[in-house]
Amino acid sequence: MFEAIDIIKKLFAASLAGRDVKHSGTFYKLESTRLWTMPEVAPEILVATAGPVTAKRAGKTVDGLITVGAPLEKIEGLFAKFEEGAREVGKDPSTMPRVLQLHLSWAPTYDEALRNALVEWPNGGMKFPKGDIRSPFELEQMAKMVRAEDFEGRMIIDADPEVHREYIQKFVDLGFDRIYLHNVGRNQREWIDVFSEHVLPKLKR
Repeated sequence: MFEAIDIIKKLFAASLAGRDVKHSGTFYKLESTRLWTMPEVAPEILVATAGPVTAKRAGKTVDGLITVGAPLEKIEGLFAKFEEGAREVGKDPSTMPRVLQLHLSWAPTYDEALRNALVEWPNGGMKFPKGDIRSPFELEQMAKMVRAEDFEGRMIIDADPEVHREYIQKFVDLGFDRIYLHNVGRNQREWIDVFSEHVLPKLKR
């Protein structure tokens, strides 16, 4: 991944200067090329990680960090490693974006919110790595074993907008610059209306 990022950075820099770029590395070989339609300023490069080693390397290498909802102490550890890496190469971590993705399930009733989680997002309750799952059939069979208690500590399932607001506020207080919310149910319009009125306006930076 980091070699790929190196190629992207080379492409951005050379293309902005009107030059071709070459690369020959461990995993990739790039013949002479450039990006022909570049914006005036190169886009930010952010790395998604949930582990401290990658977080530190991201601090050294890229512009910002992306992670997913997790216990606050785990995210504080990620931030510490990210900041450590940034400072080692002379960057100011306070200027580097930190982005969070939060999965949640809201519906007018708890039963409906739970049903949405179990039907639409059962992988949120699977407490094991999923990289070795070989087929949709296998995932479907595993999903049938997910129960309500499997989501505890992993995702908020609730009908009360205030419960969701309190949960999101904890991550705002932690220092995230952008938080992307994913309501796992198909009740998207209803969710957007409720959260735009009762959750987002009440968040405080």
